[in-house]
Amino acid sequence: MDVDVFVAAHTGQWQRLQQLSAQRRLTGQEADELVRLYRQTATHLSLLRSRAPEPGLVNELSVLLVKAKARISSPHDLTWISVGRFFTRTIPAALYRVRWWSVAASAFGLLIAVVAGFWLAGNIELLNSVISPEDQKKYAQEAFASYYSTYPSASFASLVWTHNAMIAALCIATGITGLYPAMVLFENSVSLGAAAAVMHVQGADQVFWTLILPHGLLELSCVFVAGAAGVRLFWAWLVPGTRTRVQSLAQEGRTTLVVVVALTIGLAVSGLIEGFVTGSQLAPWIKIAFGVLAVTAFWLVMFVAGRRAVDAGTDPGLTEEEARTEVAVAG
Repeated sequence: MDVDVFVAAHTGQWQRLQQLSAQRRLTGQEADELVRLYRQTATHLSLLRSRAPEPGLVNELSVLLVKAKARISSPHDLTWISVGRFFTRTIPAALYRVRWWSVAASAFGLLIAVVAGFWLAGNIELLNSVISPEDQKKYAQEAFASYYSTYPSASFASLVWTHNAMIAALCIATGITGLYPAMVLFENSVSLGAAAAVMHVQGADQVFWTLILPHGLLELSCVFVAGAAGVRLFWAWLVPGTRTRVQSLAQEGRTTLVVVVALTIGLAVSGLIEGFVTGSQLAPWIKIAFGVLAVTAFWLVMFVAGRRAVDAGTDPGLTEEEARTEVAVAG
């Protein structure tokens, strides 16, 4: 290995690492850059020691790495940097990894809901055999709307968040079966379609959409993503690729745990909207605007912030050691 060429190629990185290590405060982006440069420089030092030992350069890089490591390991900075990176990089990257599975699960769920809704609404005899006309009328005129105003807002928000979080957790926890998540999505979608059919037949479409859309857009998105993450876990076991099944499941499992955190937050937001907005006296368009803004933010985090995080090298499925190996291979 030509040491002069190697030094010329990487001096800029080492100088930048020196600058960041000495910098008192770091932004989230600079913190990520510091960690990345630390790993790359550690790889450079390893190469120099094994292929072209240069005592002076080796000592210089060793000192630089000690300073960088101390900067990274600073307890105060490490806590806030790690928390910031988790929410701005790790969570979006995890959602990004399940993006197309989520789109497929959403399409599947919505298709089932639409088919069930139109089928039942167009077959009154079938609908009446499932739900009696008296119960339909009571549901449309009383039960559906009162559901959102029976409990105090805070208690109701907590109740629906717990219920939906359990459904999402079950989808993911049983994802390895490959069947249960699909069943949950199917049952929830049929129930949604049936509710829409009843409200339509009873002439209460406006009530239905006004009370469903504010929280339902984000809530359904989270449930669909949970189902997608669960099925992806099954797929990682079924088709591990170049990895062993254990490695594939471990890597996908770590990503899935991050997705769980993301969905917990998403469902908490949905629960707050359902508890404080859906049953409120706000104008219908304002209620629906809350739902549109929330679900738009969710999918933007997945596709836009997620892509940026992945492009920056974030992989929620890798351990710290695996991440260093990836950097070494790339370098």
